[in-house]
Amino acid sequence: MQLEKALKDITVIDFTQAFAGPYCTMMLADNGARVIKIERPGCGDMLRDAGPFSDSDESLYFVSGNRGKESITLDLTKEADCNLAKKIIKKADILVENFKPGVMAKLGFSYETVSALQPSIIYASISGFGHTGPKSYLPGFDMVAQGYSGIMSVNGESDQTSERMGVSIGDMAGGMFAYMALTTALYAREKTGKGTYIDIAMLDSLFALLPPQVAHYNNTGIIDTPVGNHHPNVCPFGVIKSKDGEIIVSVLGKKLWHLFCEAIGKPEIEADARFSSNEARLENRVDLQSIVHPVIRGKTTCEWLEILNQIGIPCAPVNNLKQASEMEQITARDMLIKAGNYIVAGNPMKLSAYDCLPTGAVPKLGEHTESIVAEFS
Repeated sequence: MQLEKALKDITVIDFTQAFAGPYCTMMLADNGARVIKIERPGCGDMLRDAGPFSDSDESLYFVSGNRGKESITLDLTKEADCNLAKKIIKKADILVENFKPGVMAKLGFSYETVSALQPSIIYASISGFGHTGPKSYLPGFDMVAQGYSGIMSVNGESDQTSERMGVSIGDMAGGMFAYMALTTALYAREKTGKGTYIDIAMLDSLFALLPPQVAHYNNTGIIDTPVGNHHPNVCPFGVIKSKDGEIIVSVLGKKLWHLFCEAIGKPEIEADARFSSNEARLENRVDLQSIVHPVIRGKTTCEWLEILNQIGIPCAPVNNLKQASEMEQITARDMLIKAGNYIVAGNPMKLSAYDCLPTGAVPKLGEHTESIVAEFS
């Protein structure tokens, strides 16, 4: 039996650009929503001009966040194009935008205006700082949100003050929280028939990803700092050099500590007072490293993976993108898929009763303008 998409009857009007908003609407498209992307004539989404580029001169950054959508070009300073956008809104379930606060109102598409046209619409705004509060007027790109949120202050090596996360985590966190809020609101609308306004801030989203650190400071006054590839509260837990690379080991609790000591051929250190508890191991981390690290360097990463996996100790290699992409586990779970001519990351949401495999290519700028105009005129 062929499965249906979970959001197959949902229509989304997408006023997004850059990455946070498009990432959200791509997830809606992956799960079956019809996403109509509104773009500016001539230039479109700003990410269309952002590298790296494919051999056919398309932005791979844009490709990575816009599969499965339809693209229509509209000049929202023109009355005819605004009227067409309003006709689409009247048949839409969701509107997503990620302009700076105030821009949609200037264009004539504030929540108040849109909800008057379509009372049951669910309208999501994604911005750097949200639509309330003293910093709401500021522009907010990913790294700006990373800096304000505190997430950079706990990332990096212990001998440096801060380091940007290596991915656009602010954009993606904002997009994911928006997706969760939208699907929550869709469920509520099924019961009440009511639409709603959703206000997502990248700053809030990143701050929400720091629950242990936030609780630690606000209840003890202690400010967490970078610990690099170690864990601030568990030892041994982190990256260790092997004979031919690196391996991650995660030794949490007495049982795994006992198994780890046996696995590395050092059963005597289990009873050593310096290492008899997790707290003691944290206090004497350097001493423990001086014993453990030379042992780990004696075997290859693959050898250690076989030994540690066999006894149930969580461990992993430190893969590069080639190695991760070639993992059988990635391909087995459809995490590499075709979007037109491109291979991109798949949909991590697996719902047994629904088809969750992304479909649809990345649209050319204005590719669907003619068909959409004909449909909604």
